[in-house]
Amino acid sequence: MKIVMDGTTYRLRVKFKTLGRSFRVEDGDNAGDMLSGLYKRDVIGTYYDYSMEVEPDPRYPGDYDNFFEAISAPVDNHSITVPYGQSTLTYTAMVTSGADVYQGKVAGVERWNGLQVQFTAQKPQREPTA
Repeated sequence: MKIVMDGTTYRLRVKFKTLGRSFRVEDGDNAGDMLSGLYKRDVIGTYYDYSMEVEPDPRYPGDYDNFFEAISAPVDNHSITVPYGQSTLTYTAMVTSGADVYQGKVAGVERWNGLQVQFTAQKPQREPTA
């Protein structure tokens, strides 16, 4: 699978059954209990968050190294393109941590595996219509 982040395409493998998505419907400061006991929402919008575990494509080990450097950069956010329904979604996401495991050196190549990353949406992808 090709991963597009910040306009750069990385040839990586997303481990089988590790690409996940979740959503959050967030409320603003005006949400809370009313005098009547009714909870009133102040919906800001729906945020989509993604998680995945990636590993190097053996044909392109340098792409994994470059992706690790890019995703671990001390920046506010990244633009990421991910599968969404039958298409794709490109959005701005924060990355706060990641981890992978050293597998040793094989045929002169340093092997790393299982880079786990969580993309947290920085703004809602959907906002209330009314």
